Amino acid sequence: NVQDHRIACAFAEHECEQCGVRLRRSDPCFGDHDHFGASDGAVGAEDVAEARPQSQPRRSSEGDFARRRMEDISRVINVYEQAERLNVCFIVDCTGSMGGHIRAVKNQINWIVHEMRARLPSMQLQLAFVGYRDHCDTPRIETLPFTNVVGDFRDFVAGMRATGGGGDGPEDVHGALEEACRLDWTVNGAETRVVIHIADYPAHGSRYNDCPRDSYPQGDPRGLDLETLMRTMKDLSVQYIFGHITNHTEKMVRVLNETLGDYIDSKDMMNVELVAEVVTASLHSSVASTVSTLMSSAGRDIAPVVVLSDETPSWDNIAPDLVVLRECNRVSDVSSLFADAEPFLTRRLEESAMLVSMAPLPFSQGETRMARHALREDGSAAVVKHFKVVDEEDDVVGIGSTSPNSMIALSEVSAVAAFLGELFNASREAGDRVHFLGSAVAHGPGLVPFNIEDELPVGDFARFSNNVGWWEPSATRTLMEFTRFTHEVTKGHMMVVDLQGVKNDDGWTLTDPCVLCEDVARFGSGNMGPHAMDRCLAALKVRLDEVPVEVQFEVPIPRQNYSMPGVPVAPWRPPNTVPMTPQDQNLALDDMIDSLNAVRGSRRGQPVQLSELQIMALVRVARDTLLRQPTLLELDAPLKVMGDIHGQYHDLLHFFDVGGAPPDSNYLLLGDYVDRGKQSIEVICLLLAYKVKYPENLFMLRGNHECASITRIYGFYDECKRRYNIKLWKMFCDLFNCLPPAALIDDKIFCMHGGPSPELQNFDCIRNLPRPCDVPDTGILCDLLWCDPDKDISGWVENDRGVSYTFGPDALEGVMQKLGVDLVVRAHQVVEDGYEFFVGRKLVTIFSAPNYCGEFNNAGAQMEIHDDLQCSFKLVSRKTREETRGPLQIAKAALGF
Repeated sequence: NVQDHRIACAFAEHECEQCGVRLRRSDPCFGDHDHFGASDGAVGAEDVAEARPQSQPRRSSEGDFARRRMEDISRVINVYEQAERLNVCFIVDCTGSMGGHIRAVKNQINWIVHEMRARLPSMQLQLAFVGYRDHCDTPRIETLPFTNVVGDFRDFVAGMRATGGGGDGPEDVHGALEEACRLDWTVNGAETRVVIHIADYPAHGSRYNDCPRDSYPQGDPRGLDLETLMRTMKDLSVQYIFGHITNHTEKMVRVLNETLGDYIDSKDMMNVELVAEVVTASLHSSVASTVSTLMSSAGRDIAPVVVLSDETPSWDNIAPDLVVLRECNRVSDVSSLFADAEPFLTRRLEESAMLVSMAPLPFSQGETRMARHALREDGSAAVVKHFKVVDEEDDVVGIGSTSPNSMIALSEVSAVAAFLGELFNASREAGDRVHFLGSAVAHGPGLVPFNIEDELPVGDFARFSNNVGWWEPSATRTLMEFTRFTHEVTKGHMMVVDLQGVKNDDGWTLTDPCVLCEDVARFGSGNMGPHAMDRCLAALKVRLDEVPVEVQFEVPIPRQNYSMPGVPVAPWRPPNTVPMTPQDQNLALDDMIDSLNAVRGSRRGQPVQLSELQIMALVRVARDTLLRQPTLLELDAPLKVMGDIHGQYHDLLHFFDVGGAPPDSNYLLLGDYVDRGKQSIEVICLLLAYKVKYPENLFMLRGNHECASITRIYGFYDECKRRYNIKLWKMFCDLFNCLPPAALIDDKIFCMHGGPSPELQNFDCIRNLPRPCDVPDTGILCDLLWCDPDKDISGWVENDRGVSYTFGPDALEGVMQKLGVDLVVRAHQVVEDGYEFFVGRKLVTIFSAPNYCGEFNNAGAQMEIHDDLQCSFKLVSRKTREETRGPLQIAKAALGF
């Protein structure tokens, strides 16, 4: 009667053949186990024969469950995709003091669009612009209705002129809001509607400003009421973000928020360089707010807030509970995660028992669970996580129960993520690895079941992604590569997402992930199925490959178009301002710059030994900084221009002594920083460090030597290999692929390393070049880096270098006339005096490596472009051949070597 006893005994374990959970009839949750609608709940291995007659109804029930899951998933995904339809209107004060911010909107909009597309995989965006001045100005209001063509928006803003203002402080904010209310906010069916209002002065009326001069202290002269206009915006479901630049607008925002219930979200946009980041973060927050609103309207209410306490209790005063732990084992082979593998392979359970003490109050909560500190009997810290339940009468939150299947699913997800993390880490170095905490299900007498896991290491907790394709700005490339890896290594069957945790010395320790899977019946409610996987892959493609997801605009979107306004002689940016890209934790930027400058005055060739981790961190941050700026840099004078440097580090330091180092002077460098010379690493590191610290004071173009195939031959590869390793060289080569190839100064001076191209029809040809990109054998990018002038030829002929062209005076004049420029500035060739004009001063070649390689008797030059576009030159004098040789070279020459 063993079989009969097994079926009847309250203490015999039964294992569900569908989900692998093992339960006893004595367990409180035994009767609640309802996997895929199966009423008997748990089936043991010995009961297979008895269960088979029920197998067909079970499959039908499974199909019903899958259909219900797909319906639920579709509703959730639909909410996100509704929220990702954005209508965004920029309302911008266009009076005389706002030139920098107008240019910021124009120049940064492409980067904003690209960044939002990376964050919101199905984004559909409409842009509008309302520019306003004051009542005495003509035009007073200029409006662009909503358009999905980013190029049209950019062109419209480019035509806006910062002028007027009426002689007093306040401007016609009333008129701007009236115009914004007239826009068709329903276009494109957008659920997320946002105003980005950027202004340095408030509306007319003493109620809204304390300005000493106001031409209309009683308010708008046309009788408009500002609060009525704001209520209209609110009734249109428009979220209002105000970018304040000065404290003059504080009273207006405060008064309106007191009246309208904190309707206006105020953001600091004083620094024009950070406008794009502030706008992007605000738009993402607006979309998230729309998601919450739509979820609530769909009946998915957010639970009330739980009382939290982060204090670790006195464990001596808390009695421990005896619990039985069930934890899913990690699979032993990745084939267990393929589509044709049996689902139970990820649900093999291991059981143990222990004493656990739990804090009385949670220290953290999510949407569905709350976490409490805990202590295991062995003294190790842990965290227990309960599902939340809402008492609708009292509107309070308590500890709730859920099905064992849901709790086992959390353990299963953690085990799968941990296994895939181990596979990923096999090819990663320390500091770049991904680890996941395991999770067990705990049962005990009189206890509501809960999940328990190790406590996270000490660190700043951050969420990097969710399970529908959203990535936070703090997410690193490594984490995104991990998610893509999980999809590839499982042959597209599943993907680990919803990454959150802390950074530590070995990499990242993460908790509570989700697994997306083609089989929506697996891995719990966080598995949003194939649609969510497609969204995640689309977002990763933008983030990792720098390719737009789906360009739905008539003008291609430069992936990195983040241009800034020109910089003045005395830079407005404080020297210690944090750069726009987050600093890598290994990057001590000020220390690096100090170390690189410390060799001033020492013997030539004295190396600066920087740590490998520090250089790698610099390259990562600099790469992001370069990609945030456009392929064609559009700059304003004054600034200094330098040509080839070629690893002559002490000469670079001397030029900075002569001209002033950033941020005291602004620089444009024309490429060829590495190769030939002996200190290419010092040269490129110092320039990148200045670029990261002062991104608007130093600009770097790409030269023909900023290319893997060239640096492999001419010295930089060997220097990296000798002093560090080949991996570092590869990182530099990847960064070189991100350098812009050309610059335009005040629309009149065209700069590049080599020369123009016969294929160059307009500047959009450069703006639309992709980055990162290797140097092709032909085409515009190749010519910009390799072309040479020759006064003795006509037109375009093959270059003696074996790549690109040589161009004559007539070819140059044709290109300049076509582009409307007055001067071409290039480098690429050694010239005796450091600079040399061509075709009646229409082109100038600049070379900044004096006594090039110790073999040439040439000067080095630095060209200064003044406010009025007049140019002057500073020279580093050439030395005789004998003066440039060291003692060893002289001795060898004397001995006949």
